[in-house]
Amino acid sequence: MKQNTRTENAIKNTRITILCHIVFLVCSFICRTVLTKKLGAEYLGIGGLFSNILTILSFAELGLGSTLVYRLYKPFTNNDYEKISLYVKLYKKIYNIIIIIIFGAGLLLIPFLKYLVVAPNVKENLVLLYLLYLSQTLASYLFVYKKTLLTADQKDYIVSLFNETFNVIMNIFQCFILIFFQNYIWYLVISIVCIILNNFFCSIYVDKKYKFLKNEVKGSLNKEEINDLKKDTKGLLMTKVASTAFSGTDNIFISSFIGIEYVGILSNYTLILTTVNGLINKIFSSITASVGNLIVSKNSEEKAESVLFKMFFINASLYTYICNGLLLLITEFVTKYWLNNDYFLASPIVVLSILELYFRAIHYPIYITRNAYGLFSQYRIIFVIAAILNIFLDFILVKPLGIAGLIIATIFCRGITAFTDIYVLYRYGFKKKIDNYILKIVKWFLFFGLCYIISYSLFTVITKMNFFLFIVKIVIFTIIYVIIFWLYFHNCDEFKYCISLIKNRIKKN
Repeated sequence: MKQNTRTENAIKNTRITILCHIVFLVCSFICRTVLTKKLGAEYLGIGGLFSNILTILSFAELGLGSTLVYRLYKPFTNNDYEKISLYVKLYKKIYNIIIIIIFGAGLLLIPFLKYLVVAPNVKENLVLLYLLYLSQTLASYLFVYKKTLLTADQKDYIVSLFNETFNVIMNIFQCFILIFFQNYIWYLVISIVCIILNNFFCSIYVDKKYKFLKNEVKGSLNKEEINDLKKDTKGLLMTKVASTAFSGTDNIFISSFIGIEYVGILSNYTLILTTVNGLINKIFSSITASVGNLIVSKNSEEKAESVLFKMFFINASLYTYICNGLLLLITEFVTKYWLNNDYFLASPIVVLSILELYFRAIHYPIYITRNAYGLFSQYRIIFVIAAILNIFLDFILVKPLGIAGLIIATIFCRGITAFTDIYVLYRYGFKKKIDNYILKIVKWFLFFGLCYIISYSLFTVITKMNFFLFIVKIVIFTIIYVIIFWLYFHNCDEFKYCISLIKNRIKKN
């Protein structure tokens, strides 16, 4: 594939994905506000807790979506439709088994719910609510294997169009139900229906676009391909263990040791953080297939590392700006302009949550590049060790430090897996030392601290709080960030590349 085609696909994926996601975010934010005001913190806590539990159950998926996308890069590049059909046939069987496993494991957890949830202000039957959340998870796996064809074929924007269209429809109906009926059960039923319809209609689209899938395909993958698949699956199993421990257990600890209402209060802050994270991740996930295509096209490691540096620069630029802004303003926004002081969180918890997001977010370019290389199995035992250590530290730190202790444990253990990811990519992918990349990370953390100190110092002068001054603070911080950013980076190659890219797009338009 020609370079300009790859770049155009990446830009198209990114542009449409961003627009779709922004529309969804606005609708989602409105719906969340209605849910918070109509039903309260305990309902938010129930949602956060059950989502965490089902994240653990979805461990059965093993990250197979990433493996399938990687395995389809080469067949799509070579127009090997028979091979694509064989992979799809196999993955359909695997995902059907996964649905059965998650359903069975989900039912087995029902007797233990009473030990995890105490929610006196929730009037609905907790088992019924849990079963609806379980159904939501199962629905998300229906026909999902077909969506990976669009991703591998650099058509991820189509997946985004389907996802966000049905998400917006879902939010509109959910708001209607909450405003006029305050019915949480129907709120969840609408979610399940929209997930099923989304996957169903996307499946129909895939069948029409890739008509060769309807052709009967005989035989199966060869022994080497099966062994490679098993190897990748074992590697992804270990990373999935770590991911589940990091993101799928905190709400369980909070509910069990601190209280379900705190899950709800924290969820409003994490909603903002995950909203930001989700938007920027959409940008970079939309170009993952282009990176994979670059690699399977036998381009040099130097070229792939150059692409990584550019992705890292853009990613870190966005997250440093957003996380600094959140660090300075999120508490004021939540307690003064969005909700009220009932949803106040102590500063250490807010600061640690945002730093955890920043640490996780700037690692994303490494993660997608490693996936594009298919480096799933190297040093997988370290991910298991990090997962076990995270749960151990959660137990140790939750009582003396509360929510802050859980976040500290996550940051420390994510650091272990992040360094492992970098090391694996550089040793087996780029085949060079990691020094330059580590220096870039250090440089960005110093930049982050510099922006925060200067902005915070200026904000202390503004003692009054009203929405106009809140907007003024955003403007001041933005100006400070742009000035420091230019002084700090204007001589680096990635900065010059971004400027040239912007100029070229302006000329084309």
